[in-house]
Amino acid sequence: MSITTVLLDAGGVILDESQHELVRAELTAEILSGVVPGYSVDCYFSDVEDAVQSFCANVYEYVFWKRSNGNVELFNSLWSVYLERFGAMQPTLKLSDGLRTELESLSSEFNLGIAGKYGRELLEALSNEGVLDMFRFPFTQDDFSYIKPDSRYFESVAEACHAAPEGCVMVGDRMDNDIVPAKMLGMKTVLIRTGLHRGQQPRTPVERPDAELGSIAGLGAAIGRIAMDERM
Repeated sequence: MSITTVLLDAGGVILDESQHELVRAELTAEILSGVVPGYSVDCYFSDVEDAVQSFCANVYEYVFWKRSNGNVELFNSLWSVYLERFGAMQPTLKLSDGLRTELESLSSEFNLGIAGKYGRELLEALSNEGVLDMFRFPFTQDDFSYIKPDSRYFESVAEACHAAPEGCVMVGDRMDNDIVPAKMLGMKTVLIRTGLHRGQQPRTPVERPDAELGSIAGLGAAIGRIAMDERM
């Protein structure tokens, strides 16, 4: 089937989340050091890596749950503090370097959609940078009942974009939340190895993405090659 639609993940693909992750790390270390003596940013990233390799959907919850040692009341207390404080201090959304160039390349040949966990704030960031109009289907998480990695989320996004899953390419930065569930539906996939999940590996050969990139640079060319292969 011909490729008609490209679905772009928000965090790690459309957005550069590096500053967000640094804020999360420092905040988590500050909170957990009150209950885990000596807990540091290095401890945090070690815990995150455990979550990443276990395909845990929410790495931040994992860290607090792990350090709560099974104490639900303690977890709920710590997690509540974390959510409140991060919500008050999270940095302004920043688009990935080179995004405009790749969107210009892709939008000339494919219908572009969004498949990510961000809400309306993402559309505002894209609008402020003058690239929102390049997305034919600028949906956000707010428009769907399901969330990643539920495969029904990807089905819903494809349907909203008037595309069959087999006619879509999903571009994401996570094996677990992006690549694997998209492949289960027959979508082609491109893995962008950035951020916390850049070292995540497929567990079996069938989970391998159709292409991998170290950044968003070259995405248009990579999807062009996938589309050409599908036409042959």
